[in-house]
Amino acid sequence: MWHFKKRSKLPGVDQHPNGQISLTLTDEEQAELDNFFRMMKESSQGIEQGTWYIHPEAHKAMTASALIGYAQSQVTLAEMADEGVVDKELCFRKALGAATKAYSFRSLPIYMFDMGCIFEMLGETASALDAFRSFLELQRAFKPSDVDMIVLGQRDVDAAIIEAQERVSQSS
Repeated sequence: MWHFKKRSKLPGVDQHPNGQISLTLTDEEQAELDNFFRMMKESSQGIEQGTWYIHPEAHKAMTASALIGYAQSQVTLAEMADEGVVDKELCFRKALGAATKAYSFRSLPIYMFDMGCIFEMLGETASALDAFRSFLELQRAFKPSDVDMIVLGQRDVDAAIIEAQERVSQSS
């Protein structure tokens, strides 16, 4: 289900005529995930002997978190690059694609907020407002798991709620 007004072409996100959406990781996203999990494994070397294991729910949460990290790096690249050196719209579209995939791995409402911010950067105001409204609605009913609490410990959800409320109220 695609919540947004405009059908944006995003790397690794394909919407089919029947409304189904298929998501595939781009080579850059896969490289980011490979690096993330390699660093995790290397940091645990020497702590314990045996096979390295990550619970499937934790793996999904970590994958989503790494994809959001990739999205943030694309936004930073677009914002810091000199005009004409980097295709800013492409960076924002890569970021939006990665955030969409992160949400598919772990449906944290804060990822919907992230998508709203990226839609704003792309100038897609109607889609941004839809994402902010979805974030607020999802956040009201959200009951985080222990794994979610670890991921959310790195985020200021209360500030995101205030920001989303302001943006939605400004549009009314």
